[in-house]
Formats: sequence, C-alpha cells, structure tokens
Amino acid sequence: HDALPIYYIFLQKMTSKLSCRYGVDAVSVDSEELGVPYCPHGPTILFERFYSGQKSRTFYACAVHRDKKYCPFFYWADEVTEEKQIRWKAEFESKRPHLNRMQLLRSLEAAKESAFSVRRYCHTCERLFVKSDADEHEGHCVKEGVFDKELSHPTSILTPLDNRKSQAQYYFSTSTVKFLVSELRRLSFSRVLCVGVPRLHEALLHTDDITSMLLDIDHRYAQFYSQECYQCANMFNGFFYEEEGSQTCQSFLQSSAKEGTSTLALVIDPPFGALATVLAHGVRKLWTMAGKELPTILVFPYFMESHITLALPSFKMLDYQVTYDNHQHFKAHMQKHGGSKPSPVRVFTNLPSPGLVLPKEEGYSLCSICKRFVSSYNKHCSKCNCCPSKDGRTYVHCNKCSTCVKPGLVHCVKCGTCKPPDHEPSCGESEVVGCHVCGDLDHKRRDCPNKDTKLTTKKRKRASLETKATSKKKKATH
Repeated sequence: HDALPIYYIFLQKMTSKLSCRYGVDAVSVDSEELGVPYCPHGPTILFERFYSGQKSRTFYACAVHRDKKYCPFFYWADEVTEEKQIRWKAEFESKRPHLNRMQLLRSLEAAKESAFSVRRYCHTCERLFVKSDADEHEGHCVKEGVFDKELSHPTSILTPLDNRKSQAQYYFSTSTVKFLVSELRRLSFSRVLCVGVPRLHEALLHTDDITSMLLDIDHRYAQFYSQECYQCANMFNGFFYEEEGSQTCQSFLQSSAKEGTSTLALVIDPPFGALATVLAHGVRKLWTMAGKELPTILVFPYFMESHITLALPSFKMLDYQVTYDNHQHFKAHMQKHGGSKPSPVRVFTNLPSPGLVLPKEEGYSLCSICKRFVSSYNKHCSKCNCCPSKDGRTYVHCNKCSTCVKPGLVHCVKCGTCKPPDHEPSCGESEVVGCHVCGDLDHKRRDCPNKDTKLTTKKRKRASLETKATSKKKKATH
C-alpha cells in the first residue's frame, strides 16, 4: 500500500508526458534516398514528432511494422552515424529473404506434374513440396493433398497473417472480386497491377483478356508465381526485396504505356493503419515508374476520406462497401442484410465520371439527382440536396443542425450539434484545433511556414480562453 502513491505519481508523469505530444508526420519515405538507415525489414521512414512548447524532432522507424514489439528500430535522426548505418545494412542483408526463383519454379512444376495425393504444403516451413521430400518436414504441420485449383489460388492454401499491428491479411470476398473483375473488363483494361490484393490477382490470371502482376510483402507467393507475375515489395516506400524487382515492375508498367495508359490500372488494398501521406507516396512512385498518373482503385475506410482526398486530390470516394471473407466485421452477409455495422471500407478512385458502375444485384442504384451510384440505404435528402450517408446506414436530417446525421444521434442544445445520447457532459467546451507549430487556427502544421522554429503555446492558450469565454456566453443565453 505504501507503494501506491509512488505508482500514481508515475502514472501522472506518464500521462502528462503523452499529453504533450501532438502526433507524428512522415517527412521522407523514399527508399532510394541517400543516407536512409535500414532496419531488419528494409529502408526506414523518416518521421517528425511534434510537441507542445518545444521544437519538433525527427526520427527513423520501421516501414513495415507499426508496433515496436515487432521491430524496435527507433533512432533520432541527429543520432544516426555512418558506422551505425553500415552495421544496420549488414544486418538487413543477413536477414533479407533470398528467393531462389529457379528452385521455387522447379518445385512448382514438380507439384503440377504430380498427382493430388503426392502434393504437400508445409505450414511450418511455408514450402510446397512432393511426398518424396517428406523427410525434410517430419514433425511439421503439413497439408497432405493439394488440388490444382489450390495451386492456382494460393490464398486457399496459405494461412493468412493476422497480426493487426504488424502484418494482417484479409482477402476480398467473392462478391467484391466479381465486381472489380467485371468493371476492369468493362472499362477495357488489359493490364492490372495488383498491390496487396492477391485474391483479385488470382481471379485476373484466369481471364483471357487481362494480364496481372502482384506486388505484396508476403514472400510466400514467390513459390506459386513467376517473377513476371509476382514481386515482393513494400508498397509504402516502394522498396523491392529482390534486386531485379524494381526493373521487372517498371517493365510491366512501361509495356502497358506503349499500348496506351488507358489499358493499365492499379488496384491497391493497403493496411488501414497507414498514414495517408505515406500511402500517397507509394501510389505516386508507381505513377512515376509508369510515366504518368494511372487509373487507380484504392481501398480504404470511409472515415479516412478527408485524409485520402487531401493526399491524393484527384481521388473521390464511392459508395461501394468492400467486404472480406476472413474479417470478422467486414463480411459480405453484413452488407446484404443491412447489419447495424456494415463494412466501413470503401473504394477511392481517380477514374473520371461515370467511372465504376456499382452492381444492382448488391443493392446499388444511380441517384438521378446526384448523378452517382449509391447503396439502397443511402437515401437522397431534399434539404441537403445530396445522398449524405458515409457509413452505409440511412442518415436522418436534423433541422437544428441543418444537415443529415448518423442514426442514433440526438441534438444537444448546449453543444449546438448532434451527439450520442450518453456523450460526456462537457457541453459547449469545443476543442481548439489549429497549428501545432505556431498556434494559429487558420492552418494545420503541414502548411505552417514556421515548421522549423520553436513551438509557441501563447496563441493556443489565448485561443482556448476565447473559446471557453464564448462557450460560457452560449450557456448563459440558454
């Protein structure tokens, strides 16, 4: 019991320390930039951390794992030395996945020429083999018998990675794959670069009129595809784990450019925890390799719309709800039956209007007023003059707010807006949102002209006092 006060003091100090942070921005993402340190997973990303009352500071961290538990690499930029960089690069090379493509191709051909009962897949070694090599996998978790369809559809064999803070794999549902394949064919795309979408890649390889290439950080796909069909790569910093990977990808993009840019499309399904600025860098790097901005389909949650459209201004969000086979909350049946929490994942695209035609069989239709495709739950509001729903449910118009809001929200007179019925009783005390660098309220820190100067808190405190004074006046009037 005597130790409890010390423990609470420690918690208060930690809380105070965390509250001084204003978040992190990505400063440099390019893996080819000189002087970029390597962690065991490849070139790192340079971030900038902002604080209250002191100068921001830059640091390098892993470009693959967001949790230090899986990659503890963290170094302040001003503490990185040439000696450390040499040591880190050597450590990366020692752990780098070296893929013997010829050996993998021979194993695949041997499996294809063998009978179903002879084929094996070892989940311990993550290797495809035949029965004659079974001694090498004794005591391992082995799948006996592999069908032809499974060889051409690796996602049906491989165990999906499920660590949300490291690498998590979720495969598109059959309905989502069907929709994308149908639209890509309708729009006459002859080549598709699939980035992080192996299930779509599998489907496209079985079409007669579309050539597909997969970029994915999971090196297990190398034993099922040739170099022309798959390359191991990090979509964020554009790093290829095989020496010839970048050239192979560029050849795919450039050969498409010879046919005309309209014949090539990108389809990207990134980790949802990614910073929009980092994601945008990866997209633009692929465009640069192709020589111009390409028709792109990007999958991301609807609540990140403002971040995506800011980082990629040519993109707009569609109403299509993307579903996955192996995600607990984003499955197709939730969309079909109008669950209380339909999939929040949407399609963002830079395709010019009319763009993608959403499927009628999944409940989508063209709004004659908005001139865009919407779900059956997204009802047009004559007062707002739009189809307002973002989360897949039918929004309700609030006359006091003069806008449509999510169902279940109630108008709070003190707050002057609609909030959940059980929201915190801090009505009227609006949080001041402005620049974390200089304190001004007319811009964000990304646009601050004083980014390299010392942070000031006087303006922020003054703005906070003004806001609270305004809130008290509103309470008095009510």
